[in-house]
Amino acid sequence: MTETPVSEDTDLSTVVGLLDDEHARSILVATSEEPLSATELSERCDVSVSSIYRRLDRLAEAGLLDEQTRPRRDGHHETVYVSLLGRFELTIEDGTLEWTVEGTETDVADELTRLWGNF
Repeated sequence: MTETPVSEDTDLSTVVGLLDDEHARSILVATSEEPLSATELSERCDVSVSSIYRRLDRLAEAGLLDEQTRPRRDGHHETVYVSLLGRFELTIEDGTLEWTVEGTETDVADELTRLWGNF
């Protein structure tokens, strides 16, 4: 795992606020399994597409989600989203509060195989 995928401008309250949102958590969980489009996320999370886009924007701005392009069989392509969050940890010890966010590793070979399979 890689440490701290979150944007350097992102503070603890932003991350906790996002993780406190049930729909944002659903998006992170769903996109940790496979890349999904906003429409697919809307169906899977049972939330309107406009609500999905609002959360996608916030998650991406915080560095917890990434956009990718998925080619389609008809020659067009669509935007899909992938969770970058692998682990969130909050520690309070000896009078200090520390927090870390660890990202997920991306295996380039696996990604190329996945993309090739979409053709």
